[in-house]
Amino acid sequence: MPAVIIFAMQSAPIIASSHALRALAQELAQEPAFALDTESNSLHAYHERVCLMQISTASRDYLVDTLALPNLEPLAPLFADAKIQKVLHAGDYDIACLKRDFGFSFANLFDTMLAAQTLGETNLGLAALLEKTFGLKLEKKFQRANWGQRPLPHEMLVYAQNDSHYLLPLREALQPRLEASGMFTTFIEDCAALADTPPAQKGHEPQIQQVRGAQALKPNQLGLLRELQLMREALASKHDKPPFKILGDHALVELAINQPRYAQELQLLSSLTPGLIRRFGRQILHTIEAWRANPYTLKLPRPQRMNEALHLRRERLSEWRKKVGRNEGQPSNVVLPKDLLDLIAATPLSSLADLEERMAASPSRYQRYGSEIYQLLI
Repeated sequence: MPAVIIFAMQSAPIIASSHALRALAQELAQEPAFALDTESNSLHAYHERVCLMQISTASRDYLVDTLALPNLEPLAPLFADAKIQKVLHAGDYDIACLKRDFGFSFANLFDTMLAAQTLGETNLGLAALLEKTFGLKLEKKFQRANWGQRPLPHEMLVYAQNDSHYLLPLREALQPRLEASGMFTTFIEDCAALADTPPAQKGHEPQIQQVRGAQALKPNQLGLLRELQLMREALASKHDKPPFKILGDHALVELAINQPRYAQELQLLSSLTPGLIRRFGRQILHTIEAWRANPYTLKLPRPQRMNEALHLRRERLSEWRKKVGRNEGQPSNVVLPKDLLDLIAATPLSSLADLEERMAASPSRYQRYGSEIYQLLI
C-alpha cells in the first residue's frame, strides 16, 4: 500500500461568525470528503450542548465555535449530501448530539472505529489506532475538560484539532484493508445505519430506578428518595451543573434511609461533606420535612420478564454469532450487530422473506448468513 500523506498541522482558524461559517460551508462543498468531531460539556452543565466542532479537509483544519454562532444552518446541506463523505471516529455520540442541538441529518459516513472493528482490531480507541498505523502518540488528557468555558486555552484547542486532523489519513489507511477483507460492503451498510442514530435526549427525565441503591429501599423510603431526586434536579438546573455534581446517588439513598430532622444529623452521614451541608443542607431538610408532612410510598417497576421463546431465539443467535465469529476471525458484533440481533429475535419468523425484510438494512449479511439464520430459528 502506498504511504499515506499527513499534512503538517498548522494553527486552525476559529469559526465564530456567520460570515466565516458561510465561507467554510462554501469551501467544504467543493471537497469530496471532510473529517468531523465534536466536543460537548456533559460533565459540566445541566443541559449538555455541543460546544466545539472540529472539521478537517485534506489540507486544512477548522474549529467551529458552536456557542458563538446563532445557528449552523450552512452546514446542514453538507452533512446530508450523499456525494460528500463525512469521516468520524466512534461517531454515534457526535451524530446524536448534533441531531439534538441542530436538527441535522446525515448521509455517506465513514466511521474509522467501525472500520477497525470490522477488521478485527482489538484496541479501537483513536489514539491507539493512530499509534499503530502511523506511530503517532496523542495526548488524551482533556477528555473530561469543560468545553463550555470561554476562552478555550490554546492547549485544549490543539487537543481538539488533533481529533479530526488525522481522520482522513486514517480512512485512507483502513479502506484498502476493508476492501481486501471482503467486508467493505457490510461496513458501508453499518455506516448507513450509523447515520440513522436517533437524536440524543433533550432535557432530563429522571427515573427513580436509575438511582444506584434504590432497589434496596422500602416503599416509604422510595417516596422520599423521589422527592430528593426532584430536589437535586431543581438545584442542578439552578446551578447549571450535572445532577451528580450536586449530590451523588449514595447521598440520596443515605438521606432516604435515615430521614434526618436536624442539621446536626446531616453531619453524621458519610456521604455529605461539610461543603455540601453548607450549600444544600437547608434545602435537604426542607425537602425531607415537606415529605414527612405529606408522606407517600412508591414501588419500583418490576422489570419485564423476557418470554421463554424470545429468550431462546436470542440465545441461539448469540451463540451462533460467537461461533461464526471464531470461525471467520471476526468479532461477534461484526457478524451480527446487537440491534440487528434484537430485530431478528423480536418475534417468530414466518418465512425466509420475513427474515430478508428484517435484515433489509444489511443485505450483505442476509446474503451471507440468511439461510443459516433462518434454519437456526424455525
